[in-house]
Amino acid sequence: MKRDPNCVFCQKTKEDYIVENKLAASFLDFYPVSKGHTLIVPKRHVRQLWELNEEERHAIFTLVEKNKAILDQKYQPEYNVVVNSGAAAGQSVFHCHIHLIPRYWNEDPKRKPVLGQFLVPPERPQFKGMD
Repeated sequence: MKRDPNCVFCQKTKEDYIVENKLAASFLDFYPVSKGHTLIVPKRHVRQLWELNEEERHAIFTLVEKNKAILDQKYQPEYNVVVNSGAAAGQSVFHCHIHLIPRYWNEDPKRKPVLGQFLVPPERPQFKGMD
């Protein structure tokens, strides 16, 4: 299995994993957005989601569901599931990864609902009044 000795995600070991299967693993984010923020990665070093084969995609999304079940039991959050693909899209570690970000209404009383990490035209009616 291809690994990159300079990649921080490739350096993770079984001791770091929350859950794993043959082709993928999960671990807590280095800089969590919220309690329980988890990354799910392929064990093979690939830069982008688009480079995964079908078996790897299945393995990764199986772990998304397993991690969600763990977080549901522990915290009962809502979620953002995020893939940043490329530097312009916010990817900072170039090893494919999916963010499973638990969201909690009681985190910060000033916090507004997160509509997504993308730019939305202000004239879209479903977003009026959210700023």
